[in-house]
Amino acid sequence: MTMPRPIPISVRALLPLCGAENDHEALGACRGVGRKLQAVGLDWHDLVAAIPTGEPRVDAMFEPSRRRNNSGGASRIRPFDAYAWKRAYTPRQESEHRARIRFCQSRPWCFSARERSFLADIAKLHGNLSIRQGDWLAVLTDRLDQELRTA
Repeated sequence: MTMPRPIPISVRALLPLCGAENDHEALGACRGVGRKLQAVGLDWHDLVAAIPTGEPRVDAMFEPSRRRNNSGGASRIRPFDAYAWKRAYTPRQESEHRARIRFCQSRPWCFSARERSFLADIAKLHGNLSIRQGDWLAVLTDRLDQELRTA
């Protein structure tokens, strides 16, 4: 039987933050734990397996999870980071983003060349925006909206 690889010490520092009152802090800590584990070739299942309990191991009692199944078949459970940025917004929010993009593109003279390039790039995307893209789009839209209100 092979010895399990040790869990990084930095994970121990992040785990208490997963129970933070602020949802953003808790989610950030959980994502950080996932990144730390992935950096050393581990995942959440390895972290759970490293926690000592007085009961027999779960994987000895049940069939192996589909994630760990190396039978060559397609796994139904995606890895933790495979779609983290793609599912940042709901379909309703995505349609709102499309409306914001059209609103900004209808007044290109209000933006710099870099901002116009950004708007053209995200207008071509078929999927969801990332969090940073959504934030920048909101800043541009708010600025344009403020300019129109003062005019």
